[in-house]
Amino acid sequence: MLEVLGRATSLNVRKVLWTCAELDLPYTHTPWGAGELSLQDPAFLALNPNGHIPVVIDHRPEGEVVVWESMACALY
Repeated sequence: MLEVLGRATSLNVRKVLWTCAELDLPYTHTPWGAGELSLQDPAFLALNPNGHIPVVIDHRPEGEVVVWESMACALY
């Protein structure tokens, strides 16, 4: 299951959400960068030290794969 992090108003996050929808991939979306979910939060910076959205987390049985940058996320 994929988890997409980033506010949906961001064009870069929309690219990733659109890719997931077009490929009919199961995913969840968490709106980091909006409201209480700060991009400077240590939990977010542990995923992407650049502090930018989007971030995709692929939750796999053998461990998580974390990808950031919209094009890299879409290609993944």
